[in-house]
Amino acid sequence: MKTKKKRQPSGTGLPVRNDILHALLTSEYQHLSPRLEQVHLKRGEIIYQADQRIDHVYFPETAVVAMIDTVEGGGTVEVGIIGHEGMVGINIFLGCLVTPDKAIVQISGSAMRMKTSDLRKELRFGSPLQRLLLRYTQALLAIISQSVACSQHHTVGQRLARWLLTMHDHAESNEFEMPHKSIAAMLGVRREGVTEEAGKLQAAGLIAYRRAHIQILDEAGLKKKSCECYRFIRQQFDGLLKEVPGFLSGQSRISGHRTR
Repeated sequence: MKTKKKRQPSGTGLPVRNDILHALLTSEYQHLSPRLEQVHLKRGEIIYQADQRIDHVYFPETAVVAMIDTVEGGGTVEVGIIGHEGMVGINIFLGCLVTPDKAIVQISGSAMRMKTSDLRKELRFGSPLQRLLLRYTQALLAIISQSVACSQHHTVGQRLARWLLTMHDHAESNEFEMPHKSIAAMLGVRREGVTEEAGKLQAAGLIAYRRAHIQILDEAGLKKKSCECYRFIRQQFDGLLKEVPGFLSGQSRISGHRTR
């Protein structure tokens, strides 16, 4: 099983497990830290309802959150999965006070929470946090667009393989909990379709699945079953912080790195 390495901001003694916060200058993180509160999010917990006012934003650490759209007739589809690489509540960065999507926790874990009012004060022009959130927003919008195309043009089996790989990356573990009903809601398909395709993946020795417990047995084989959307998503996340403009020279960055 993959594990996360705790990262220490220089001079703070506090672990930083969210990529956006980790990329900040040490001085900038120290400035923000009094406004950050670590919270535990439980699987199934609804952070936002659609059209709800956003009072807090979340920087996931070990938790994974899905943004869900509900279509006419009550059907649902996942439009984005947010883990340690991002922030839940990006609409605040775009100038909105409400969210059009439901945000629901998919994998239990920790997150750093900040009041919306505090975030808005920090989004001054040219600040490191603003620049990081701008790059993240660009990547997230590209991923959402790709997800829409994926739902229209790829098979349930391909999409399931892509989704399993994405959750595997976010969880940074070969094992996680997720019932077929929840997966079907994420993919916007019938539960029976997920059960059938999951059975095929299990028969091929790619995954083990029992009572909502999923274990990835053959990551390389699962990638072959997935559509090209998984590679696109990985490219967006892998290049997320590399393209952020350089920060002020001579100032220290938060030390440490994430292992995969």
